[in-house]
Amino acid sequence: MNPNLLQRIKRAWKTARLTAGLMAGMPDYQNYVARQRKHNPNAPVMTELQFQDYCSKRRSGASGGRCC
Repeated sequence: MNPNLLQRIKRAWKTARLTAGLMAGMPDYQNYVARQRKHNPNAPVMTELQFQDYCSKRRSGASGGRCC
């Protein structure tokens, strides 16, 4: 298979996976880490498991802020 075509397929798959995750309310961990390091270089970064837990609680309203 053409290496250039393989790269395009991988990039398209990554974009589709990221889009589906965002539509389901699950932000991308790698983007979170990059943004955190750029804007808050001295702040601790959550592990991937902590990040997923935080996002699911935030999505369900378990972290407070919603009444129902």
